[in-house]
Amino acid sequence: MRHLSRFLSGLALMLALPLSGCLDTGPDVVCVDVERVLSQSRAAQQANEHLGKVQAILQNGLAAYQEELKKSPEEKRQQELRQGLALLQRQMALEQAAARDVVSKHMLAQIEAWRADKGDVAVMARQNVLAVPASMDITAEIISRMDAGSVQFAELPKVSIRTHADDPGEKAPAEKEKPAKAPNKK
Repeated sequence: MRHLSRFLSGLALMLALPLSGCLDTGPDVVCVDVERVLSQSRAAQQANEHLGKVQAILQNGLAAYQEELKKSPEEKRQQELRQGLALLQRQMALEQAAARDVVSKHMLAQIEAWRADKGDVAVMARQNVLAVPASMDITAEIISRMDAGSVQFAELPKVSIRTHADDPGEKAPAEKEKPAKAPNKK
């Protein structure tokens, strides 16, 4: 009986040891499809709407600038037009980067909020994982959280027109009245 008791205790211990590792799995890993979030979330759609308004303002500024250039001599007109167009293109690139930054920061804030709710969980970009089960993809949850929140983009730009004929010491043929503000995060 004594040997049977030892045998059963040893057997129970041998069976329990491997199972104890199953209880402590360490930190979980989940993934988010960043491209999908940056294209399908409401914040991304708002960014596209904002950029559409920015583009319309800049195009109207370019049209007004072209109209103003009709008063300039022909030899300077093409050069000033190229400079003005380059300036407006740089401004559009800055506005696009600022809008992307607002959406990315909003996404990261929602991922951190999700992690705070779930505990010790690592979150990876889906694009960095070769294969992952659907149960580990939290993209829909992050999009849902983002859609419940709000984002604030920079003010729309205002374009003022200045040609070299107006102010010969000026280098820029067209310039924004207000520089783009850093995006606000809410």
